[in-house]
Amino acid sequence: MRVIEILVNDNLLEQIRTLCTAWLSDYKPFDGAVPSDWVETPLSDIAEFVSGYSYKGSELTDSTIAMATIKNFDRKGGFKLDGYKEIIPSSKLKESQHAELFDTLVAHTDLTQNAEVIGNAEPVMSKSGYDDIIFSMDLVKVLPKKENVSKFLLAAILQDKKFKAHCLGYVNGTTVLHLSKKALPEYKLFLPSDLSKLRPLDEIVTTLYKQISSNISENTYLEELRVALLPKLMSGELDVSGIDL
Repeated sequence: MRVIEILVNDNLLEQIRTLCTAWLSDYKPFDGAVPSDWVETPLSDIAEFVSGYSYKGSELTDSTIAMATIKNFDRKGGFKLDGYKEIIPSSKLKESQHAELFDTLVAHTDLTQNAEVIGNAEPVMSKSGYDDIIFSMDLVKVLPKKENVSKFLLAAILQDKKFKAHCLGYVNGTTVLHLSKKALPEYKLFLPSDLSKLRPLDEIVTTLYKQISSNISENTYLEELRVALLPKLMSGELDVSGIDL
């Protein structure tokens, strides 16, 4: 079941990337050329950036609150739910350092020299049953600040391979790699002066991201059900012999 979910969601993500490339790199809906009313736009014009929470090790304890870290970032791409760390944050936590479903987080630190994770952008696709999610100082939350740019469209823009390539030019450090604070605001791409022209793309990627999240939720529920029922089946507490399949 897990393998099927991964394959389906990988396919949906590939559709998102293909659509974004077609619209924002190849300009296929516009005869392959940048429309005359599109302008080179810094990411800072359409998005705001929020730094993560600086925590102490003593705060990591059993909790209904989880913290997203670079451990949530799969080195092959994707958001790993088992990367969450349970935490009881201090009063220093800012309201802005909470992460909602579909907020996009960008990795600003990498513990390897291959820069596999740094600059990767991942939307929060599931809270994995936790009451609240916050994000660590190793991540930056990117939120849209224009009416016609949704969380979903912004996530798709940041998951484009051009953004990752851009970020690799802003990496510094030796033992631990860090992404310069200039990397995100200085990223530029061509966008229409009237951002509402991106609505068709926005609507499609919104549907696809929501489907991915729904698939994850369904798989999580089925896995929890399996874990709950298996011991009862093994012990004979639950009798299924009368079920006609």
